[in-house]
Amino acid sequence: MKTEPCPNCGNSARVARGNYRFEEFGLPVELMRIEMIKCSHCGSVDPIIPNMDGLMTAVALEVICSTSLLHGEEIRFLRKCIGKSAQEFSRLLHVDHTHLSKVENNRREVGPRLDKLVRFVVINLSPDLKDVIDRLLEQLPNIEDSCYTRPEIQIDPSTLQREYA
Repeated sequence: MKTEPCPNCGNSARVARGNYRFEEFGLPVELMRIEMIKCSHCGSVDPIIPNMDGLMTAVALEVICSTSLLHGEEIRFLRKCIGKSAQEFSRLLHVDHTHLSKVENNRREVGPRLDKLVRFVVINLSPDLKDVIDRLLEQLPNIEDSCYTRPEIQIDPSTLQREYA
């Protein structure tokens, strides 16, 4: 049995494989078949993520190429992926920063035009995402113009295979 020091209490903890609900991105993401440090002393469960940048890019790709209208949390995640403050991002989108704040906090619905503008701005400002522009262009006619409950993203961190569940 493989063990690692617990990141929380420092005691020896076992390493197990399983699915893990990863909420640090602010989106519903389930990491599939990932190694986790499970501590019997303090009860913590921490994922071992071998490629955090690849994971962020995989989540961003799935969000950008989804056929549902973006939600506020997804826009905030994409903005943070490209390292923009709310002020900077709102200027790029030609919207007031208070409007962007309301959108990101789901107090104002994302309109279809802003949704598509966000996707294109993010793709063009991220070197890791530029190669998906053709995929997004193919997907544009399929993007819904109204919100619905968004599904959870499932990702296998070892292969970075992803899908909406």
